[in-house]
Amino acid sequence: MHAERVALGKGQTYARSVPGMTLLQAADRALTSCHLTSDLLVADVSITQGRHYWACSVEPGSYLVKVGVGVEAKLQEWFHLPQDMASPRYDPDSGHDSGAEDAQDCPPPFCFLTMGMGKILLPKCGASNTSTGPLTAPLPPRLGLCLDFEKGRLTFYDAHSLRVLWEGTVDCSAPVCPAFCFIGGGALQLQELIANRSTEQNPPRRVTIQTRATDAGH
Repeated sequence: MHAERVALGKGQTYARSVPGMTLLQAADRALTSCHLTSDLLVADVSITQGRHYWACSVEPGSYLVKVGVGVEAKLQEWFHLPQDMASPRYDPDSGHDSGAEDAQDCPPPFCFLTMGMGKILLPKCGASNTSTGPLTAPLPPRLGLCLDFEKGRLTFYDAHSLRVLWEGTVDCSAPVCPAFCFIGGGALQLQELIANRSTEQNPPRRVTIQTRATDAGH
């Protein structure tokens, strides 16, 4: 964990990322390269079955925050990328591998929405978006996420009105984890994960955050 950039609140349900010296140094190279520092945070719950709902509040003043899920093994790979390596080739906003033509039937290992500066970017491939380009929507006070593991589908809601904002697909052939990514500073507050379960099953674990930092170069 990079204490200079990421701080977790009591109970590990609140996270704040602040631009540190690394981002300042990256800005100094802005005219010759694009090398942004991102902080990846992963919930300590691995989802392997059922339907799960959780919510978070992203501070409106956050610069860029990505919220979604990812295959646990792929997230661990991202954690261990060398610092001079580019980020994974999957575009989490499009929901597709950048070489999608040869794998159109394979769901992506990540599914994220990007938000910042009081807005949410709604990817053009979403089921609810028929326009030719991405749209933006106001950032709601609370963002709800519902993962249907068996269907490999992640739905994003305005948690107050329960209005569907966007739906995406994700590879659920292996355990997946809620995940969050900060670029350039921001903060969010998590709420507990709720799972559809029978009375015989153990209560769901509380969602908290583990964190490591990665360098995202493009």
